[in-house]
Amino acid sequence: MKSTKNKSAQEILSSLTIEEKIRLLNGVGSWHTYDADKKIPSVMMTDGPHGLRKQEDSQVDINDSAKATCFPTASCIANSWDLDLIKEMSGAIADQALQEGVGIVLGCGMNIKRSPMCGRNFEYFSEDPLLAGSLAAAYIDGMQSKNVGTSIKHFACNNQETRRQTSDSIVDERALREIYLRPFEIAVRNTQPTTIMASYNKINGTYTCQNKKIINDILRDEWGFKGTVISDWGAAVSIVDCIKAGLDLAMPDSHGYQIKLLLDAYQKGEITEQEIDRACLKVIEVVLKTTGVKKTTVDYKKTHDLAKKIAANSAVLLKNDGLLPLSKKQKEILIIGQMADDVRIQGGGSSHINAFTSPNAIEALSRKGFKVKYVQGYPGDDVVEITEPTEIQRMAQEAVVAAKEAADKNIPTLFFCGLTNRTEGEGFDRKDINLPHEQLSVINKIIEMNKDLIVVLYGGSPFAVPFADNVNAMLHMYLAGEASAEACADLLTGAVNPSGKLSETYPLSEKDIPCAGNWGNDSPGVEYRESIFTGYRYYETFDVPVKYEFGYGLSYTKFKYSRLEISSASYNASDADEAIGNVGANVGYGEKLSKSKTNLKVKFTVKNSGKVAGAEVVQLYVKNPASDYLRPVKELRAFTKVYLEPGKSKKVTIELDSKAFSLYDVSTNKYIAPTGTYEIEIGSSIKDIKLKKSVKVKGVKYERDDKSKLSSYFRKIKLFTHADFVSLYGKDFPVDEEPVPGTFTIYNSFSEAARLNKTCKKILDKVIERIKTENRKHGRSDNDPALKIVIGGLTENPLEAMILLAGDDFKRNRADFIVNLVNKKRFAALKSLWSKKWD
Repeated sequence: MKSTKNKSAQEILSSLTIEEKIRLLNGVGSWHTYDADKKIPSVMMTDGPHGLRKQEDSQVDINDSAKATCFPTASCIANSWDLDLIKEMSGAIADQALQEGVGIVLGCGMNIKRSPMCGRNFEYFSEDPLLAGSLAAAYIDGMQSKNVGTSIKHFACNNQETRRQTSDSIVDERALREIYLRPFEIAVRNTQPTTIMASYNKINGTYTCQNKKIINDILRDEWGFKGTVISDWGAAVSIVDCIKAGLDLAMPDSHGYQIKLLLDAYQKGEITEQEIDRACLKVIEVVLKTTGVKKTTVDYKKTHDLAKKIAANSAVLLKNDGLLPLSKKQKEILIIGQMADDVRIQGGGSSHINAFTSPNAIEALSRKGFKVKYVQGYPGDDVVEITEPTEIQRMAQEAVVAAKEAADKNIPTLFFCGLTNRTEGEGFDRKDINLPHEQLSVINKIIEMNKDLIVVLYGGSPFAVPFADNVNAMLHMYLAGEASAEACADLLTGAVNPSGKLSETYPLSEKDIPCAGNWGNDSPGVEYRESIFTGYRYYETFDVPVKYEFGYGLSYTKFKYSRLEISSASYNASDADEAIGNVGANVGYGEKLSKSKTNLKVKFTVKNSGKVAGAEVVQLYVKNPASDYLRPVKELRAFTKVYLEPGKSKKVTIELDSKAFSLYDVSTNKYIAPTGTYEIEIGSSIKDIKLKKSVKVKGVKYERDDKSKLSSYFRKIKLFTHADFVSLYGKDFPVDEEPVPGTFTIYNSFSEAARLNKTCKKILDKVIERIKTENRKHGRSDNDPALKIVIGGLTENPLEAMILLAGDDFKRNRADFIVNLVNKKRFAALKSLWSKKWD
């Protein structure tokens, strides 16, 4: 390789031919950048984000990757609310990346959890933008401090898996800014992530990779992003439009397809060398930044211990009527549930980590000195659909008999259950929030015989727990990584005091979700009618009962709050447009505070009034004044985690600037703080408020009559009308129509083609069955997440995306064949089959 030492990115750019520049805008293989004929290094990127999923191009199965530490998923560690802990985790992942020669880890995932039924929620942090953005900033800081690049994703409004490659997220400007872009803004302004991954979906009518407003105007010009924008794998359809809009790197290798399109466009004057140079410069910069870093050696015992520490600090104790922690005098326990034997440590899909080790709960509790009796109770996820009903009944009856015997002998009974790979995963969404029926059937029968039941739960997103009132204790582990069972054993025995708090709301039913009816449908346009009322913002504002509120979590000790002081009873927020914002400034993350000397200082004392050491997640909410314009009743504005020995106290100080009182004003395109009386609330959850005081804010006189114009948004009913949403949207409404013969293009999907043409349906069905058959030959179930992703990509990707992803298996001529067939151009379809386009 020709030396790049001491050469600037601009100097390297100047040495490249136009052909090399264009080639640089597309990946090489699945994971590498182009080396420009050895003029620059090539950087390797791999999937993450809760571990390293290094995979070579020859390895086609997403589960076939290098061994690495499987840390808790984003949905799990978010419950720790611990920024230092997530920084420690991402730093450890960076060490493993360095050992494997990886320059960029594709993470973290930070999309807002618009609905708990999104199949990929286990990869995301929260329903709250402040919490999600703060955790992401910590993750980026930890990884980039080791000189390993990050790629925060999926930018943006990628909030469902159903039709994720083609759906159009139709979002009003306030919701876009305050909810869906806000976490990314916090991350960019604070930590400058190395790269940002543009998502598959459209936003307000335009694919994200082609969306100049999102990529260029907001991300680069407004927020000041300096890094590289890369596409999700296969998302850069219509590559010329993507580069002109601000995309820099299209992944993966399109095997010459996108290169030819760009070269043709350049020769025709449809794209300029200046536009190509802009993107090339960003690719060269990221290559220089993430290559040539010294390798390190990883102690996997230490990283396993770190994974256990994180898992233990992230688990949420949902209920405890006194059975936990288990008595040290107890010698025997009964464990029921297949998930105790085969612990679900992570979600399925592109984030799947090939862990070195993962003890199960039976082993972990046996090591604690218990004599464990184990009963399976229900079939495993990989065989449940082929298990005979009589066998399922036999398993359930065996569990009931064992539970009755344990109750008679006063032996603690633990039931392990939760969501499975069959019910949640990348590439598909849930249809309800129920646990698998085979699990519910067993636990309901057990409760009739034994009410002193301890339930251990697993899953990457909320689910209904109809048995909660009839059991004694519930510990939610989420998806806690390779040391999940060991952390669970520590928590159950009191070796570690639970301190996790829910980073998302648990609704009573899927019917109560704010986007119910406008999410996860098999239609091209997705209206975000609930606007800014996502998660707790909806439940609190519209008085909708929930099972477990945002921020909820119990402990084995008690905490007392006292002595709330606010530096001033009034606050001048007239400089709101200059304040970048804040969150948990005392722990060093979130956006930097305004430099104003008049920032509010909120002080209070937290005391551990119990008998064991523990940690409390302190949450600061701001209750907004009543208004005739849309606004949540309260919002999270800061947080920190306090560790205390029994009897000890700590004085906490949190500083707030005008952003704590602000909303996004669409008429001025900036954040403003409306004048009014606000309430500072300090609590251990959004409902459990311990201390509060009012503050009079002098800000902007904000006059909007939303109440008369958007009446459905002010009723205490769970319905936001289409007409009101169109009015709220305030501009030409995107029209996303299903294709019909004559309008079908390569930007439509195979599934759409199958709906319109019988021949296309036969082809698709045949290909899917062939894929399933091949999967079964390798001994894998039809519930295998890897299989679901492949089938989802085949059916839902635009045809052009399939060209980008399939290489020699799907060329442009085959896409043209399908397009012509659907458009009833049979002669053209046959002609395209014999075409050489593009070999």
